Amino acid sequence: MQLLGALADLRNGLRQWMLASMPADSRLTVPRATLLLGLSLKRDPAGMSEFGESLGMSPRNMTVLVDGLAKEGLVRRVDHPRDRRIKLIELTPAGREVAEKELGPSQVAAATLFDDFTQAERDEFLRLLGKVADCLRARGMDVPARKRE
Repeated sequence: MQLLGALADLRNGLRQWMLASMPADSRLTVPRATLLLGLSLKRDPAGMSEFGESLGMSPRNMTVLVDGLAKEGLVRRVDHPRDRRIKLIELTPAGREVAEKELGPSQVAAATLFDDFTQAERDEFLRLLGKVADCLRARGMDVPARKRE
């Protein structure tokens, strides 16, 4: 139970840290920035529900968010390869540029959180996080695999 509590506390703290690292003059709201950044980390198109859950947004609010970003040409909807009822979203080249130029520096700033870790500690932390992800996958949870560098 202590581990679950610690993870919940870390999630909230990390979210605050990420928000504090965002540029103050950005025209992006937190949900828009989170969605663009999340899509920039994906290789393949993703479902809106995946991001809606992490943003705490209803399907209707996610639709409004995606509609706005699509209208600006930052994301586009694409068909699911196996289920024609499902629409996925992906970044457009313009959306990728916004994510890299406006959010890239904030990612670098946020990553400084781990500067206090030794390389061995970072490696061990990544290994343990990977093990947690593997355990979730083994229990049927959809956890994207991260490439290990």
